[in-house]
Amino acid sequence: MAQRSDNGTLMPQIHVDNIQLRFGGVTALSNISLHIYPSTIQAIIGPNGADKTSMLNCISGLYKPQQGRILFAGQDLVRLAPHQIARLGIARSFQNIELLRHMSVLDNLILDRHIHMKSGILRSGLC
Repeated sequence: MAQRSDNGTLMPQIHVDNIQLRFGGVTALSNISLHIYPSTIQAIIGPNGADKTSMLNCISGLYKPQQGRILFAGQDLVRLAPHQIARLGIARSFQNIELLRHMSVLDNLILDRHIHMKSGILRSGLC
């Protein structure tokens, strides 16, 4: 169920506020803000080198921005490790042409959901 504010407006599920990401003297992201609402399809678009991947890496916790907040359902993701963010259900897939050809697209994506397993890999293999 989507959260609504006191005045009834739909609240974003992910709220990115004033993100700044620097690599040494190079600023990759500067004052970036966006809202992602539940049950919507949204895209980050731009030319090669526009740091779209850097934004996704910040949301998934692979990069830690120097400034700003990233909230998921009110929880600050910037303070969490990538594995903690993944447990919340936020993950990214990597552009990789090395998919397992004998498997479907769905099966290839399911491979990345191993962190949601309730038992270890060894135990799962024995069952």
